Amino acid sequence: MTGGAGAPLQHTGPHLDGAGERAEARGPAEAAQPVQKREPSGTQDTSAAPAQPPRDLEAGVTRRQFVVGGGVLVAAAAVAAGFVGSQSWTVRDRWYSLTGAYGPAGTPPPSYKVTYQKSILPSRHLAAPAAYDIAWPPGLAGAGRAVKAKTPVLVCLPGRNRSPEAVLEGGLHFGDYVADGIEKRGVTPFVVAAVQASDTYWHRRAAGDDAMAMLFGEFIPFVRGDLGLGGPLAIMGWSMGAFGALRAAELHPSEFACVCAVSAALWRSYGDGVGDAFDSAADYAANDVFADVGKLSDVPVRLDCGRQDPFYEADKAFVEALPEPPAGGFGPGGHNDAFWSRVAPAEIDWIGSRFAAASPPPPPGG
Repeated sequence: MTGGAGAPLQHTGPHLDGAGERAEARGPAEAAQPVQKREPSGTQDTSAAPAQPPRDLEAGVTRRQFVVGGGVLVAAAAVAAGFVGSQSWTVRDRWYSLTGAYGPAGTPPPSYKVTYQKSILPSRHLAAPAAYDIAWPPGLAGAGRAVKAKTPVLVCLPGRNRSPEAVLEGGLHFGDYVADGIEKRGVTPFVVAAVQASDTYWHRRAAGDDAMAMLFGEFIPFVRGDLGLGGPLAIMGWSMGAFGALRAAELHPSEFACVCAVSAALWRSYGDGVGDAFDSAADYAANDVFADVGKLSDVPVRLDCGRQDPFYEADKAFVEALPEPPAGGFGPGGHNDAFWSRVAPAEIDWIGSRFAAASPPPPPGG
């Protein structure tokens, strides 16, 4: 680990950014920006089409030639896959992309009049302020105090080196996905509050930062008090943020209506090669989500991960360790926005259903 408190950490493990490549350290959070509204605009479907086999693969060959040739192809593919599996993540990522193993990307949502409120939150727990971005779906930004007091909130923790703005408005367009679910599928309306602390894996570090203390001691009180959002609370994250979401739910299970983890950056032991995610074996043990998985017995859990994701095996082990089978699952996909956008609608529907179950019923005649 390099640098003092708040300095970017150089990660040596298989942690990736949203593009599926090895993430690089970036600069500090951007300065505060005013509330913005994004007008609707047409978007094109950029979903990736599955790879198509050559049409003349079987033309002009006998059955025996086809069987023998097919066996050679299968063997060659197995050898190639074994070779690729032993290579760096960059090589494997390109191989999976080339062969179509990742599957299609998600269909981009329409652009809605989502109101974004972004700024920074000074923190006594961090060396630098925490950047945040609040996504208010249409109709909620101008709602009165009484409505906001009952409005559910989804706290989102981005992946390493990803800003809240990048998640809500950028490559993932999660703010539009939420608005789309509310508009087209009748999802219970909720506000999304994304926050980025230092990329220190959501626990107290030897260098001084304590992102988890910031989350519970400063950001959630800000959402409740300054924003006036008093409805049920849920938490969600991607990659490093998914680890943080699971850890937060283990530490404070009564706080959340549900937890949703996407491609969680998990390691089954310190010896698995955690890079700079933990300071030592003792630090790992003190923040081991596997050891405390039983604390999620009363918290609805959803976990999604692609089978080509470098964290697939660890995520699968975590699912198997949970007291109850979670929602979500595993399918073709990598550690990237293509997979995350594909599963986003189902995740939003599920989170909305948990909010609906957690919200108090209206009074008789109300």
